[in-house]
Amino acid sequence: MIKTCVWEQISQTILTRLKLSGFILSIGAILTLVCPMSAAQVVKTPVPGVTLSQDISADPTLPQVVTVISVELANPTLNLQAVLGKDDICNSDPDKGREIVSSMVGRKDAIAGVNADFFPFTGDPLGMCIVNGELVSEPTLNRVVMGITKTKTIVFDNPKLNARLTLPNGVSRQIDGINRVREMNQIVLCTEIFGASTLNTKYKGVEIVFTTLDLPVQVGKTLNLTVAEVRNDALDTPIPRGGVVISGGGAAGSFLKENLKPGDVIKVCFDIKSDAGVDWKTADQAIGGGPWLLKNGVEFVDTEAEGFAPAFSTTTHPRTAVGVTADNKLLMVTVDGRQTFSQGRSLKDMSALMKKLGAVNAINLDGGGSTTMSMKGMVVNSPCEGIERTVANALIVTSQIRQDELPKLTITGVDKQAIAGETTKLTLKWGDDQQTLLPDQLSQVVWGQTGGIGFVDQDGNFMPISARKGKLKAIFGTQIVSLDIIVVAGAPDKISVRSAPDGLNPLHYGITANIVDAYGNPVPGIELNLAAIGGKLDTLKGTTDNKGEFSANITLEPNANGRYVTITTETMSAKLKFEDSAPTKPAAADVAMKLSAKIAPDANNPQLCSITATLLDAAGKPLPGRQITLSVTDGKSDASRGITNIKGEFTTNITWNPNAQNRSATFTVGTIIVTAPYMEK
Repeated sequence: MIKTCVWEQISQTILTRLKLSGFILSIGAILTLVCPMSAAQVVKTPVPGVTLSQDISADPTLPQVVTVISVELANPTLNLQAVLGKDDICNSDPDKGREIVSSMVGRKDAIAGVNADFFPFTGDPLGMCIVNGELVSEPTLNRVVMGITKTKTIVFDNPKLNARLTLPNGVSRQIDGINRVREMNQIVLCTEIFGASTLNTKYKGVEIVFTTLDLPVQVGKTLNLTVAEVRNDALDTPIPRGGVVISGGGAAGSFLKENLKPGDVIKVCFDIKSDAGVDWKTADQAIGGGPWLLKNGVEFVDTEAEGFAPAFSTTTHPRTAVGVTADNKLLMVTVDGRQTFSQGRSLKDMSALMKKLGAVNAINLDGGGSTTMSMKGMVVNSPCEGIERTVANALIVTSQIRQDELPKLTITGVDKQAIAGETTKLTLKWGDDQQTLLPDQLSQVVWGQTGGIGFVDQDGNFMPISARKGKLKAIFGTQIVSLDIIVVAGAPDKISVRSAPDGLNPLHYGITANIVDAYGNPVPGIELNLAAIGGKLDTLKGTTDNKGEFSANITLEPNANGRYVTITTETMSAKLKFEDSAPTKPAAADVAMKLSAKIAPDANNPQLCSITATLLDAAGKPLPGRQITLSVTDGKSDASRGITNIKGEFTTNITWNPNAQNRSATFTVGTIIVTAPYMEK
C-alpha cells in the first residue's frame, strides 16, 4: 500500500467554518489542511490478481476521486462476467428489472463490479449484451462493445446485427431485434430472459408463440422453432418457459400472419457483423457502452459517430470506463463527479486518464448517477446521487480463491451515530482481546459503505455526508465486516425563509424558516427568534422540526412603511421583505382561467428540474398576483406555494427521488388542477 498522508480527525467546528470559494469544505481541502502533498493514493490487493487503487486529487481547481480495479486476465482463478439486473431484461417490479450494482456484485459472490450499459430506465441495455454465451440484447446506433472470449481475450468492436428468419418455403426476412419492445413495422424475438411477456402495448401486431429445443440464442447458432400459436391484433403476449415469441408490427406483422400457421417450423439465426474482423461467435460475455476512448493506443473519442450529442463529450460528468492494457490487464475505472470533492471529467479528459493508466484500448460506459464501483457488495466510490441508482447490467469479476479468516473481526474508530462532515479514521480489530491488525494486514483491507451515508476512502477515512441510516463495511480476504451507522445533521450552516399568502386575505402570510447543514441535511432542534416590522406575528419563538423547518403566521399592517420579518439563531439570521403592493385576491370565476405547467429537466442531473405554472385569463392575458399551490409525487419542491408574477408565471425547483416511477407535479388555483408528469430522457 502506498500512502502519501493519513487524515487527521477534524472537528465539526473547523468543517463548518472553513470553506473554499463558497463551497462546502471538500475532501481535497481536508487533505490540503493536514498534508503538504497534493494527492493521496492507496493501492491494495484484496485477492491475488485483483488490485484496487484510489487517487484523491487535492487540486482545488479540479478535485477528483479516481478509483481503479485492475484484473490480471491470465490469472486462472479470476473470471469476468456480464450480469443483468435481477437476471432478466424487464419485469413488473417498480425498477423494471433494474438493480443496484452492489446488489449484483453481492448476490453473485463477486470480488468487484462496475455499472455497464446505458438504458432507457427499463432493464433493457441499449447496446449489445452477451451473458454466459447467450445473446440477450443486440448492438445499436453503431456503438462500441467490449467482448470477453472463453479464453478471456478482450475485444472491442462496433458490431452490427445480422439476424434473419427463414420460412419453410425458403423465403427469409430480417429480424430487427431481440428481447426488447417492438416498434412499428419491426420483427423482434423475445425469450424468457426478457421477462414474463412481450410488453408490446403501444402497437398491436402479430405475435407468434414458438416451442424449441435449441435455446439459448447464441451468435451464429441456427434455431429451429415450431409454431404453437398465432395471435392476431396482439398486445403483451406471455412468453413460455423454454420457448420464444416473435412479434411483428405493420407490414412485418402481415408477413408473419400470411406465411405461418401452427405446426410450421422456421429457422432463426442471430449473427453479428464486424468490420474489424471480430468473430463474435467466440464471445462468452459482452457489454455495450460508448463512445470509444482509446483505440490501439491513440486517444479516440467518436462521440457523434456513435449517436451521442457533442455536449455529452465536453461536459464534466461522473464517468465509468473499461480498458485493457498492453500487459493483459482489464481496468475498471470510475471518476466521481457532481460533488465538491470530485467534479467529474469530460470524455477527452477520460481518454487521457485511461491512457495514463496504461490502457491501449478503452471505452466509456454509462455514467452520471449510474457511476458505481462495488467490491463484495459494498460501494467503494461516491455515487453522485448519494444512494445507488438501479441500472440495467454490470461487469463483475469473480475469484475462486478462499483465504483464511480472523475471528471476531470488527470495525472500530467511529460511534454508531456519526455527524455529517466529521471525518473519522476507521480501523479493524479482531479476537476477544481486540487486537489491532498488523500493517501488512491493514494494507489488504478494502473499505466501503452501503446506504448512501457518505464516502470512505481506501485509507479508512469515513466522511459522513447524508443524514440517513446505512452501513460501514470492510473486506479482509473473504471476510465482510459491517457496522450499522446513523448519520445525523451537522452544525447549522444556512438559514432560509419563505412566505406564502393564504389567498383570501392579502395581508395574511404564512412564513416558513428552513435550516440545513453544510451538506443540505435538515437540522432539527434549532431555536429561532422572530421579529417583525410593519406586521404582527403569531409567535416570536420556535424550534425547527425533523425537516429543519419552523412555520409561523404574520398579518401585515396595510399602510406600514417597510414590512419585513427577521429570523435569527445563535449564529445566523435571515430577513424576508414584503413588497409594498399586496397580492390581489384570486378571482372567483376559476372556470375563466387557463392553467398550464411545464417541466424543464436539468441538463446535468436527471434528479433535478425546474417547473413553471402559467395562469391566463379567458382572453389569454397573464394573471399576476394569484396564489398557486404545488404538490409533488416522488420528489420535493423548493416551495409548495407561490404567487404568479407579472407574466402570470410561478417557477420553482424540484428534486426527484432516485429511481421513482411516478414523478409528477400538480398545481392548484382555486378549483383548477393541472398535473405535469415527468419522464426522464
